[in-house]
Amino acid sequence: MRLLIHGYNYAPELTGIGRYTGEMGAWLAARGHQVTVLTGLPYYPEWRVHPAYRNKTWMREWRDGVEVLRSPFYVPAKVTGVKRLLLELSFGVSCLYWWPQIFSRRWDAVLSICPPLLTVLFPLLLAKRQGIGFMLHFQDLQLEAARTLGILRHGGLLSVLSSIDRVLLHRADMISAISDDMLARLRGNGGAALRLNLMPNWADLETVRPGPRPDRLRKEFGFGPEILVLYAGNMGEKQGLEVILESAAITAGRPDIRYILAGEGVTKARIMELAEQRSLKNVLFLPLQPAERFPLLLAMGDIHLVIQKTSVSDLVMPSKLTNVLAAGRPFIATALPGTELARVTQESQAGLLVAPEDPDALARAILKLADGKVLRQDMGKKGRGYAEAHLSRDIILSRLEGMLQGLARSNGS
Repeated sequence: MRLLIHGYNYAPELTGIGRYTGEMGAWLAARGHQVTVLTGLPYYPEWRVHPAYRNKTWMREWRDGVEVLRSPFYVPAKVTGVKRLLLELSFGVSCLYWWPQIFSRRWDAVLSICPPLLTVLFPLLLAKRQGIGFMLHFQDLQLEAARTLGILRHGGLLSVLSSIDRVLLHRADMISAISDDMLARLRGNGGAALRLNLMPNWADLETVRPGPRPDRLRKEFGFGPEILVLYAGNMGEKQGLEVILESAAITAGRPDIRYILAGEGVTKARIMELAEQRSLKNVLFLPLQPAERFPLLLAMGDIHLVIQKTSVSDLVMPSKLTNVLAAGRPFIATALPGTELARVTQESQAGLLVAPEDPDALARAILKLADGKVLRQDMGKKGRGYAEAHLSRDIILSRLEGMLQGLARSNGS
């Protein structure tokens, strides 16, 4: 198939949407498909264009057999709701450079990754003009989250964005999302049930494997036998990482428990400042680790934290959980009962579920796992088994390949 993938996050971004879309493109190319990706310059999760791409403009490169067409766009230093919209709009305008060339080619299917939402109209127009299948894949219900968290408050603007959302859902030939909760929301927003498909994020079962507790990274950072409670991932508004600091204060009397927050994001500076103001000596911040060190980072943690706010617990499915399961380490998830995160926690039997934004409950769960070596080992084994049974990259991406092939056949490609 000749496939066009559209979205502003792509490899070499190490976390989040860019990581999964990058692996998706490489997997499809390895299967013999001609894959072109229309994307931006890598910037996530630091919210700064990566050093190797600074001062670049429009450029074509090849990554893992994939043609990558990159467009420069506005990346705000301080992220707000309005600035996120400007980011999306600037990406859409910048991509106009490539669209004449893209429209001149013949494609079999178009896949748009959401977010972004505002720039999907051109991929939709391409698909309708060529009479080919158009698929929307939702990694995040960005508009719902912006409304719920108060990131966007302008009623008229939200109404316009909601109308665009409904148009896209009605016009897409196929829609997928990474959780059942998200699919239910999309169905309520106008997505037809017959076109909705579950396509969860996968685990890196080959690279991320259960490792020995006293691993190289633990020694490198000077940790001994203490229990390391690790949060590794994006530090954004949806997570509400303040609860980790509050739990660290509650358990400050346990010198054998240390908290590690590793990653980047728009709230990292504020969280670091709060930790300093509270003189939390049991909290350490680490930068985002390179890809080759990421499995060691996961192995270093004795207890992993999968944190999110109450208001978004049914809007997002934290992608970090897949590799925590693959690493064979227990976790504590903050989510409401009945949400996708709660379901996976209970089905896998690999973690403890606590109420979001409840530092006392989180501290109690941390103490329970810190004092339960056998429990941690049992949960870790169950987590790895769950990942192998349900989160295989080949199984999930074979399902995507089948969806795209179905779209191509239905349109005579």
